[in-house]
Amino acid sequence: MSIDKANVLLLGATGYIGGGVLARLLSNSKPLFNITVLLRDAVKADKLKPFGVKAVLGNLDDLETIETLASQADIVFECADADHIKSTKAVLEGLNKRYQETGKLSTLIHTEQASVLADNAAGMHPTDTVYNDNDVEQLAKLDPRQPHRDVDLAVIAADAEGYVKTYIVLPSTIYGLATGPLVDAGIMNAQSQQIPALITAGIDRGRAGMVGEGKNIWPNVHIDDVAHLYEVLWNGVVSGKEIGHGEEGYYFAENGEHKLFDVAKAIGAALKDLGLADTDEPTTFTKEELDKYFDGSESLGSNSRCRAERSRAIGWKPEKTTEDMLRSIKPEIQYMLTRVP
Repeated sequence: MSIDKANVLLLGATGYIGGGVLARLLSNSKPLFNITVLLRDAVKADKLKPFGVKAVLGNLDDLETIETLASQADIVFECADADHIKSTKAVLEGLNKRYQETGKLSTLIHTEQASVLADNAAGMHPTDTVYNDNDVEQLAKLDPRQPHRDVDLAVIAADAEGYVKTYIVLPSTIYGLATGPLVDAGIMNAQSQQIPALITAGIDRGRAGMVGEGKNIWPNVHIDDVAHLYEVLWNGVVSGKEIGHGEEGYYFAENGEHKLFDVAKAIGAALKDLGLADTDEPTTFTKEELDKYFDGSESLGSNSRCRAERSRAIGWKPEKTTEDMLRSIKPEIQYMLTRVP
C-alpha cells in the first residue's frame, strides 16, 4: 500500500495501547492519516475534536457500525479487546466488502496478548519454552484452545483469503505511565493492567504478593516502545515496503524478561519505603486473595516467554529494559495513591 493519505479506523483509542497508537498517529509533522475512532464516551469524543479526530459513538457490540466504518478504511487498528471475536469478524466483513467493491487491499493491525503463549505454572516453576515471532511453524502449532487464539486464527485466515493483509502485534507485560496531550486531556488511560493489579492488591493487604512462589517468567516492554512498534509497522505499510503478514505477520513486543518474584519484591520495597508495608518480602496470595483481587485467576503466575526477532528485523528499536521496568514501580505506586478517592 503506497498512498498519500490513508483512512484509518482505530478501535480502543482511549485505552492504554490504543491511546499510545493514536498519539503516534497524531504526532506526524505532515498529516498522513484521516483518523476515525469508535468511542463509548461522548465527553471524550468531544475532547478529541481539537485533535482533528472523527469520533463515532458506539461500542464493540455495534457490529453494523464497525463493519461500515471498516469498509471505508485503508488501515484498521484493533487495540480494544483481544477476545472480542464478533467485533473482529465485523471488521473483516467490512474490509472484505471494500475489497469486493473496489479491489483495494486493506490492512488490519490486530492487537493480541502474550498470554496466548502462556502455560499454567501458577508461579511454581519457570519454563525453557521460548517463542520466536520469526518461527512460523512454531507459532502455527499453538493450541487453538489458548487464550485469544480463535481471534488470531480468524485474522490469519482472512489474510489467506487475499482481501486484507494482517499483522498481529503481541505486547508482553507492558509498563510505564503514559504521558502526552491525550493523557493531559483526560482522553487516554495512563496505566497498564498487570503491575497495577499487583500494586492494588499489595496496598490493600499491606504487603506485596505473588502467585505461588513467583518463579514464572514473562517478558516486559515499555508503553512507548509498544507504540513505536505500531509506528514501524504502519510506516512499512504506507510506504509499500514488503513485510511479513498473515502467518508470517506476528510481531512480538519485548525487551527483557523478569520473574514474578522480582516484580513482587520491587513492589514490596516501594510499599515499605512509602510506609505502606512493614516488610519488603512478598508472600504468596491465598486462594481467598486470588478470588478477591484476580477473580480466582492464577494467570499472573503463568510463563510466557518470547523473542521479538521479526519486530527488530523491520526496524523496531526498543529502548527501555527490565531494569527500567523495576525502577518504574515506585512512581507507579505514587501515581496510584494520588488517584485514590
